[in-house]
Amino acid sequence: MKHFAFLLVILIAGSLSAAAQVLTGAVTNGTRNKPAAGDDVILLSLTKGMEEQARTKTNAKGEFSFNMARTPQAMYLVRVHHQDVNYHEPVLPGTNSVKVTVYDSKTTVPEIKLIDQSEVYQAKEGSAQVVELFRVSNTSNPPMTQPTFEFYLPEGASIQGGQAVANGTPIKSSPVPLLEKNKYFFSYPVRPGDTHFEVVYTMPYRGSLHMAPQLGMVPDKFYVVTPKSMRFAPGSGTAFSATDWPIDVSLKNIDTHVSGNLQAGSQLAFEVSGTGVLQDDASNQQSAAGEDNRPGGGMAPPNEKPGPLQSSQWVLLGILVLCMAAGAFFVYYNNQPVAAVAATPSAHVDRNTALLDAMKEEMFSLETDRLQGKLSPQEYEAAKSALDKTLQRAMQRQAGTK
Repeated sequence: MKHFAFLLVILIAGSLSAAAQVLTGAVTNGTRNKPAAGDDVILLSLTKGMEEQARTKTNAKGEFSFNMARTPQAMYLVRVHHQDVNYHEPVLPGTNSVKVTVYDSKTTVPEIKLIDQSEVYQAKEGSAQVVELFRVSNTSNPPMTQPTFEFYLPEGASIQGGQAVANGTPIKSSPVPLLEKNKYFFSYPVRPGDTHFEVVYTMPYRGSLHMAPQLGMVPDKFYVVTPKSMRFAPGSGTAFSATDWPIDVSLKNIDTHVSGNLQAGSQLAFEVSGTGVLQDDASNQQSAAGEDNRPGGGMAPPNEKPGPLQSSQWVLLGILVLCMAAGAFFVYYNNQPVAAVAATPSAHVDRNTALLDAMKEEMFSLETDRLQGKLSPQEYEAAKSALDKTLQRAMQRQAGTK
């Protein structure tokens, strides 16, 4: 009996020892190319929402550590807060160290350029939908982060949703209004490299729209895209020419007009009229079969990545659809090129990591919606349960590839 009790004590002690771990990490300042000292570091558990487990600061060498007890499948995130910008890194099951790169930030980074701006139209009687796309390049040297991106929308625009795309990863990010009339910003940092912002909105429509876009940043090129069944007419004194749209080559039967050589103070004006719905190859096949299963009853153009281009009730539904389709999306995402509508990432981007980042950001958005009262307790629990399982599978998948 004594031997059994002694063995039991040894087993319990061994189990507790295995569960207690020290998580270590290092934060590098990519702007200064040296350790990031004095940054706040927060350990977040994803088991029941996004709960703070512990916090500390990086030392002079940019290092930090947490004493943590975890089960083999527990999911955690490390958040590093550096100059009003949050940077996140997942803690994969079975790992005990993480590395995070942060950048110095300032309100305006002069090297940020607007590569192009596109307004994509489709309309039916009474309502026009516009998808506004901004492709932004940050070539700062040394690399810097700009905390937000600001832009204007036309009078009467009713925002339906928005997203940011970095390294091919779509992340929900709703535009926030500023004090200046019709001016908004994305609270998503413009980090070094390319970032793509999208906002979808509707406008009252009585057969035509006279548009005079107010430019926040001057783009190298300004595109207007419409279905061929709609008509486009440039305004007086505004030069547009017909071209192909380079952002999403899957869209068919469209007309694209571009204005280039824009300068600060340039005035743009044009009119769109008629009705029409955007279609791509998949929707053409559906039309031939007499079906249209697209969200919004044909008011939103299909897109191979989740986002506002295909969401009508996307605050909750987008999360649930993403979770329900996760199994198929894992296979699809690892065998398909990144969507043409997103900024093209480096050939060396780890797609499993990109997908994991997307799921992680959806978790953040879900918690934000809960805190803001946008979701009922039942809606939150349903979405959270599905997202927890999907995120866990993603983390296990990435761990298995290492």
